[in-house]
Amino acid sequence: MIKLFKKHYCHSYLYVLIFLLLGYMTFQYHCQHQKLTNTVRSYDIIIEKQEKSLKLYQEKLNEVIDHHNKIFRICDSLTNIMDSLPLGSPLDTLSITSNFGSRKNKATQKWEYHPGTDFLADWRDTVYATGAGIIEVSHYNSGYGRTIVISHVSGYKSRYAHLTRYFVKRGDFVKRGDAIGTAGNTGNSRGYHLHYEVSRNGKLTNPQNYIRL
Repeated sequence: MIKLFKKHYCHSYLYVLIFLLLGYMTFQYHCQHQKLTNTVRSYDIIIEKQEKSLKLYQEKLNEVIDHHNKIFRICDSLTNIMDSLPLGSPLDTLSITSNFGSRKNKATQKWEYHPGTDFLADWRDTVYATGAGIIEVSHYNSGYGRTIVISHVSGYKSRYAHLTRYFVKRGDFVKRGDAIGTAGNTGNSRGYHLHYEVSRNGKLTNPQNYIRL
């Protein structure tokens, strides 16, 4: 009887130890699983925050890029406008022989209105477009002789008179610095020179104010 009890007691003790060991292993597994779950959740939170931050950063970056693109487009538009205004020089070398405004006519000795500026030049000197635009006139024009008129943006026009030759015809598009003809002595002229005018919306202005820019 005692032997049976001892045998049974030993088996029960062994079962208890096994049970406790299994319980401890289960507890450790649960702890490790919980720890791993918490770690994964924390990583998910970090990743989610990073994704939100990345999305926000990308949105801000796109806004900055769009803003810069708008600025670049505005700068390009302003550059095109500046290139289209008559701000250049009509000759390689400028030597003024007669200013804009009132002047005394050497032949009649009377004061008269001079609508442009005269520059010293001869038939070999190339005349250049002072701004981009469309050739509006390219023909003989009474006292102006052989004349070219370029229509620019914002109602501006530039006139080149007393020419010897034309390099362009009506309807041509020219850029600033393009050769359009050669200076001359045609029309009502008392010697080789270039007569140059600038007007806006039909109102004449001093060409020297633009050439200086």
